Amino acid sequence: MIEDCFYDSYDTKEDLHFESKVVHGGLGCDPITGAVSFPIFQSATFRHKDFDVSTGYTYTRLKNPTREELERTMAILEGGTAGFAFSSGQAANMSVFGILRPGDHVLLSDDIYGGTYRIGEDIFKNQGCVFTYVDMADTEAVRAAIHPSTKMLFVETPTNPMMKVADIRKLSEIAKEIGALLVVDNTFLTPYFQRPISLGADIVVHSGTKYLCGHNDVIAGIVVVNNQELSDHFPLIPGFCCGA
Repeated sequence: MIEDCFYDSYDTKEDLHFESKVVHGGLGCDPITGAVSFPIFQSATFRHKDFDVSTGYTYTRLKNPTREELERTMAILEGGTAGFAFSSGQAANMSVFGILRPGDHVLLSDDIYGGTYRIGEDIFKNQGCVFTYVDMADTEAVRAAIHPSTKMLFVETPTNPMMKVADIRKLSEIAKEIGALLVVDNTFLTPYFQRPISLGADIVVHSGTKYLCGHNDVIAGIVVVNNQELSDHFPLIPGFCCGA
């Protein structure tokens, strides 16, 4: 039976070794054909069986079976509740910064990736957000840089390009004390070596282009979140969500 390839829930994967999670992914196989290598669905649109009878898919910008499997797999590997795939790492970061509102203050790693820096300075700063860059390895410096309006700590660890390392667990404690979100860019270590959500992060982002895909033939971005409230934010972002 094709159904035999399914797991009852994502929770059943917790007992699997990391390598097995990578191999099996979210569903374990294609539910239609049973193919153990999940197919690439290239269709832009999907035919409905009847009027107002949907297969669950309408338009690939909104939902696509291949992308869903990638998103499920990344959520499993990072230990999050939901994953979201984007057309690039910077599209993923745009979606995360989309949580911010005018007047919100963000602390970022002082050696942050140039593309992330430009998103903050050239786009969101013009929308009224405030950005401060700090050595995230120095928790006292982090505390000193906090404002009453600090809503997010955005940390790369290791950073690009200087490979500076921060203590995610300590930063999580600081973020929780002030009611801010902790976002961790896990591009360099990947979930094979580091799982920030298990250390207290709220959101994990990846430039999937690099270590996940080998920095060779794929441009991609990933966001993984740790709760339903954050999960509900991402499908609401026009133009950036779901690999638009």
